[in-house]
Amino acid sequence: MSATHNRFDALDGLRGVAAIAVMISHFSQETLFKNAYEAVDLFFMLSGFVIAHSYGARLLSGMTSTEYVKRRLIRLYPMLLISLLIALPVFIEAGAVGLSSYSVRNVVAATLDNLFLAPYLGDFGAASMTSIQSVPPAQLTIAAIFPSNPPAWSLFFEVLASLAFVVIVRLSTRSILKGIVFSALMFMVFSVMTVLETHGHGLVDFEQGWSSSRLDGGFFRIAFGFMAGVFLYSIKNTSANPVKSTMPRVFANIYVLYALVLVLFLFPMSLRGLYPMLIIFCVAPWLVLFGSTVRCMSSVEIQIARFLGWLSYPIYLLHYPIGQAVYMVMGTPNASAPAPMLVASAITFVSAIVLTKFVEEPVRSFLSKRFVGRSTAARTSPIDSSVLSDQKTI
Repeated sequence: MSATHNRFDALDGLRGVAAIAVMISHFSQETLFKNAYEAVDLFFMLSGFVIAHSYGARLLSGMTSTEYVKRRLIRLYPMLLISLLIALPVFIEAGAVGLSSYSVRNVVAATLDNLFLAPYLGDFGAASMTSIQSVPPAQLTIAAIFPSNPPAWSLFFEVLASLAFVVIVRLSTRSILKGIVFSALMFMVFSVMTVLETHGHGLVDFEQGWSSSRLDGGFFRIAFGFMAGVFLYSIKNTSANPVKSTMPRVFANIYVLYALVLVLFLFPMSLRGLYPMLIIFCVAPWLVLFGSTVRCMSSVEIQIARFLGWLSYPIYLLHYPIGQAVYMVMGTPNASAPAPMLVASAITFVSAIVLTKFVEEPVRSFLSKRFVGRSTAARTSPIDSSVLSDQKTI
């Protein structure tokens, strides 16, 4: 079981379940998993935890910053490139049929920016997960920083966090805690400011980072989540771990863990922003720390967890352009006509499996051998497939 412990398989599975919830939330236009946008904060914490596990000791014992950065870019970039290439023609067609106010020139500029992992800062609008028959102009998503594939916004912040880790890993625990507290406070400040600026009905709006008007808040969102994950990794085997000996073992089951995160995202209300606050600042850190203690008890559980983790990143990056294309052709799903949602889900799953196995993994293997020296997969923890996830862009 030591290999299972080293891989943190339960966290792999948790990431996959959360990514599927994000997909269903977008496909259902948030009638299901209304609060799945909170998964982005869970993913940021998982990323900090995983990178600390996979690279922390090695960066402190000889791995160069250059090699580390190469490994992270090789891990993150190929699937992003694939998703943007799929999203480009869909986005152009959306503009042609009136679902977007982006001109072809705007689309090209945005795509070039995003291909370089840079945000596009334009105040144009695009419809989200709808058909050409049913889009009201007032419901356009405005100024997404990755307009052709809005969920990819978090990759910009993920890369920044990965780069910052070469500094974070050398900080004392006390300094990291100070950074967590400061980032949390600033995250709160920007979340309150967003409500005031948009005349929202809640007290706080934690959906920071995905658009040009919320870009500033995104820096503190990733800083809090990522550093929290690094800190959680540092205490996982210490007496400071609050779940190490207090949690009833009946909960130490991967299926209970998966069900718990789904229930959290299914909660139908935000309670004026107080519910997301509870999830982001209390429940998500607990899930990461507790999930790191959960063991897969059979080979079937291990295979399920690893399969879910393997699919999480491609599902997250591929589902949006696929869903938009399906809905443009088949119409928007509803309770009496769920076929478009089922078709989009099926195509996303098949595409994620095929493109990962036959395109992304071979490309990563080639890049690793060419620029690092040998396969990344052979030298890093398998859970290094972890990356972030959702936001609400609609």
